[in-house]
Amino acid sequence: MTIAQAVPRWVVWSAAYFALQLGAPLLTLPSGWLLLSGVLLTTLLLMASLLHLVFAWAHEAERVRWLAPAMLVGGLVAWLGWNALPALLVWSRANPPSELTLGVYRAVHGYLLMAAAVGLGATLSKLIREKNLLAPVIPFAAMVDMLTVLTPGGFVKQVMEKAPEVAERASVAVMAAPNAPEATARLTPIAIIGVGDFIFLALYAACLIRFGLRVRATLIGLFVALWVYLALVLWVLPALGIAPRLPALVPMAVVTLALNWRAFQLSRQEAIASVVVIALALGLIAWVFTRGA
Repeated sequence: MTIAQAVPRWVVWSAAYFALQLGAPLLTLPSGWLLLSGVLLTTLLLMASLLHLVFAWAHEAERVRWLAPAMLVGGLVAWLGWNALPALLVWSRANPPSELTLGVYRAVHGYLLMAAAVGLGATLSKLIREKNLLAPVIPFAAMVDMLTVLTPGGFVKQVMEKAPEVAERASVAVMAAPNAPEATARLTPIAIIGVGDFIFLALYAACLIRFGLRVRATLIGLFVALWVYLALVLWVLPALGIAPRLPALVPMAVVTLALNWRAFQLSRQEAIASVVVIALALGLIAWVFTRGA
């Protein structure tokens, strides 16, 4: 047995996550194409690490029955305790932590939040008893995500606007090579990923693994789709003067369904139910938009 075979995949990707989260902000790159390349490369690598880590955890949760609820409870308790650390250490603007300390705090905060989210997603996946149920569940989750993110009265939108500090605590910071040399820029996340995205990503991953669907192809497709999504949010939409707020579950749903559609064997009733679920979700979104206008 080689070392690569002896070390669990989730350990490898956990190490990659911490290395990128802690190392990327400390890079010093000259301005120009080299700096842009550094930002793109570190973001790509971290995105790949996050996806592989979630899928590796989901694989372990499918292999060990008690792991998913243990991750949920243990991750949540540890995350709540970790959130209390700044108050215990009396961090403030007058008494800020060092760059390294803040980097470690953010990295561990995101890791514990991911562990709890994956535990919840893998636990909820047990409710899906057969693969055909994914056909209505996946698009419905995407529609609900659109509802909460884009509509005027959406929960996520309200939290982002009225309590951004709460949204930040319930998200994983994505660090990259700094886009400016100042210390404040180094400590600014290039993006944040909400806890809900990890919950549903773990749910999809656990179901793909359990039902023997196209796990590797879906993982690659998700990486490409989420990178395009991130590029839109970070660079394209701001350049066009559009608010960079898009629901991540939409590209996740499109990729997962498109790459695994042939595996579904829907009866006529199941196909009709899937269409009805999607239609109801779209109607709900339209109603909220009209009501908020």
